[in-house]
Amino acid sequence: MLKFEELCVNLHPNCLKMRKITSICMLMAVLAMMTSCLKGSDRTTVTLYSDAAINYFVLGSLNRYVHTVSSTGEDSVYKVQITGSDYDFHIDQVNRRIYNTDSLPVGTDVKHVVCTISSVNNGTVTIKDIDSDTLRYFSSADSIDFSQPRTFHIFSSDGEGESIYTISVNVHQQEGTEFNWEQVGFDYEPAAKEETELPEGIKMLIGEGAYEKYALSDNNLLMVSRDGGISWKEELLDDDASLLPVQDIALVHYPMYLAENTDYVVLVGNRSVSEYPQEKIAMVWRKIVNKDNDESHWTYMELSDNNFFALPRLENLTIVAYDNSILALGGKGIGGCTEEPYSQIYQSRDNGITWKYNATYQMPDDFDTDATDVDAKVDDNNYLWLYCTGSRQIWRGRLNRLGWLEK
Repeated sequence: MLKFEELCVNLHPNCLKMRKITSICMLMAVLAMMTSCLKGSDRTTVTLYSDAAINYFVLGSLNRYVHTVSSTGEDSVYKVQITGSDYDFHIDQVNRRIYNTDSLPVGTDVKHVVCTISSVNNGTVTIKDIDSDTLRYFSSADSIDFSQPRTFHIFSSDGEGESIYTISVNVHQQEGTEFNWEQVGFDYEPAAKEETELPEGIKMLIGEGAYEKYALSDNNLLMVSRDGGISWKEELLDDDASLLPVQDIALVHYPMYLAENTDYVVLVGNRSVSEYPQEKIAMVWRKIVNKDNDESHWTYMELSDNNFFALPRLENLTIVAYDNSILALGGKGIGGCTEEPYSQIYQSRDNGITWKYNATYQMPDDFDTDATDVDAKVDDNNYLWLYCTGSRQIWRGRLNRLGWLEK
C-alpha cells in the first residue's frame, strides 16, 4: 500500500520539486509547527487518527434517458432527472464494498455522476483512475464515471492507515414493466383426471381457497366445505342464485392485504348459453374468507352490458393472481360476445370489479389460438405458464421486475 508521503507525490505526478507539494502535506506541516511553537496554556493539541474508512455514500441528481414510441410508430428519447438519494447504498466494511441493492432504472447515465462521500475522522478520500494507478483527490463537485466499479483509497489523518474500497453503481438492464414470453415446449399432454366419486348432490368441484373448497350442486347452487370435502353446505349469497356461473368456471384466491388469516376468493364463469343466448359478459363473484369465521357470503360484481370494463363471456375462462392483480384469458366469445379466441389478456386491479386491457400483457406472438383449452399457472419464481390442450404448446413469461433479485 502507498504510504502517506508517497501519496502526496503520486496524486500529482507532475510535481517534480518539493516546493510543489500537495495542499494536504502543507497543512500537516503547518499543524506540526504550530503545535511545537505554542507554549504553556496557549498550546493547542492536534489529534491525528489512524482510522481509514468510508462511513457515508450518497448519489446526487442523475440523468435518465427514456426511449419511447409514439402512436405513429416514431422512436424518440427524452431526458428526465432522478433523485440519486432515493437509492440506498450498502457499505460492507468487512469486504470494503459499497453498492446499491435497488438498481437504478434502465437508461440512467452513470458515466457522469456526482456523489458525496464521508470518511471516519476526516480521512483523505482518493479515487484511482480507470486506466492507470494514479490516485486523485475526490471532490463532491467532480463528475465520476461509474459505468464500471471504481476503486477508492482512504488515508487516515495520521498518514499511517489506508483502506481500499470498491464502489459499484448498479443499473437495471431491462425495463421493469416489460413482459416477455418464451416457448419452452411443444409436447404438453394434460394428465388424465382421476375419477373422484362426488358426494351426493354435487355435480362439479370448482376449486379451493386457503380455508375452503367449493363445488356446484346438481341444481346449480354454490356449495362450500370446510373439512376437506367431507361435508358440504349451501353458500350464502348477497344476490340471486340465477347469476351464478354454470360453465367455463375458474377460481383464484390470494391473501387479503393487511388482514391476517383472511383469504380473498374470486369466481368467474358463464351462465347457460341456452338460457341466456345474447349475454356478452361473464359472471364475477367474490368472497372474503376468514379462517375463524364460516359465515362470510359471496358478493356479485354487478355489471351491465354497456360497461366497457366487464369481463367478456369467453369459452374456457382461466384466471390467475399475478403482481397484485388478476389476469384472465379465454377462448372465443360465446353468446353475444364476439371476441376472438385467446386474442388478449384482461387485468383486474380491483379484485374482480373491472377488467381492462393492459398493453404490458400480450398473448405470445406465435400462440396457437386453435387450442381447445389453456391452463394458466404462476410458479414461485413469478413465471406465468400457459399449458395448451390440443396445440400442446407450453409458454412461460414474466414481468421483468419480478425477476430482479435484491443483491
